[in-house]
Amino acid sequence: MTWAGEGDTGHVVNVDRRAVLAGAQLALLVAAAAIVVAQTITSLTDRDANLLLYLVLLGGMVAGGRVAALRRPETPLTHGALAALSAYVVLIVVITVIRLALDREVADPVSLVFNGLMAASAGIFGGYLAVRRSERTT
Repeated sequence: MTWAGEGDTGHVVNVDRRAVLAGAQLALLVAAAAIVVAQTITSLTDRDANLLLYLVLLGGMVAGGRVAALRRPETPLTHGALAALSAYVVLIVVITVIRLALDREVADPVSLVFNGLMAASAGIFGGYLAVRRSERTT
């Protein structure tokens, strides 16, 4: 898939779906594990473990962004952001479907947008880490 920015300056980004998918899979794996652990801790102890595990979830988004960026070093930030954002969208869809099926309240749209921006930022940071690694090895 190719993508050109608004006001096309002649720069076209070729998005490698396989790179995005590889990064998104890792981010989803870490995020899903963090969510399950957070829910288990909350259920067993009546204590909220969400903050610590949110940081783990964001770490998974960073790792997923890094994986995608390493596969496409010419556009690492784009691929990192897309991988993390793709994982986030899948998570939100699954969580929303589960919450609706259990007749529970769904997330506030403002928090969805905020967390989407956090996920994309984490993916960009992962892409940056991939670039930094390749610069140090050359």
